[in-house]
Amino acid sequence: MFKLLRTFIAVYETRSFSKAADQLFISQPTVSVHIQQLEKELNIILFHRNGRTEFTPTNNARMLYQKAAQLLDQWQTITDSLEKEQRTNIKIAASQTSATVLLPKIFSKIEHTQFNTMDIQIEMHNSEEILAGVLNHRFNFGIIEKPITHDFIVREEIAKDQLVLAGNLDSDLWLVREKGSGVHHYTQQYFKQNNLVPNHFLTISNNDIIVKMLSENFGKSIVSVQALTDNMPYQTLDSMFNRSFYVIRSAHENRTDILKWYKQVVDIARDVAE
Repeated sequence: MFKLLRTFIAVYETRSFSKAADQLFISQPTVSVHIQQLEKELNIILFHRNGRTEFTPTNNARMLYQKAAQLLDQWQTITDSLEKEQRTNIKIAASQTSATVLLPKIFSKIEHTQFNTMDIQIEMHNSEEILAGVLNHRFNFGIIEKPITHDFIVREEIAKDQLVLAGNLDSDLWLVREKGSGVHHYTQQYFKQNNLVPNHFLTISNNDIIVKMLSENFGKSIVSVQALTDNMPYQTLDSMFNRSFYVIRSAHENRTDILKWYKQVVDIARDVAE
């Protein structure tokens, strides 16, 4: 039943079977089967279908969503308390620049004694993947570099960053991050602003690899000025490429320990960024 409810929540929040499938790392037909099973179990209709892709939640779906989100949060609290002798489990996802630039500074300011009662897992993903993970409760919160908004997400700005054009500035080879990443968003913005359609580019899903290649004078790329190595050539860009880092969490998060830790990370991040 929890599996069916998680699928239902993902569909309700994304209003899309395909997006829900991507969030949950399952196939779209599996999402459809889960919703059908839940409707059969509860003997209600959850969504009105309008064509192949458009649908709207019923009143029963709206009521179930509120109760299901609370139920899953309560169940997570119970399992966390049972699993490891009252230890708090916290799952954090960070986008690539924030993971290498911000996270080390944040954790260096946290009292080490706090780790005696908690288990922390950190994963690195692009901004879109982090949003999906927070929405489906895979991550308790995330740090992203893309100005994403969502009705079911709380977002707080924690730091500023400056993007630059770096590497071999005379090269016609571009090193481009994958779709969904914050840097990809700004790179496409740069291409549009300068009426560029690159003929030669490599798509690389890792910021560290891009910086290493740039340091070998291989290609050029839009990267954070904080990621540059010593003596790497770069060109400053206009204010449109001054971006922010954000911490995001589910708007339905109600666990006191998670909310306390979330606030601590936000406060520390703002301090170290000043």
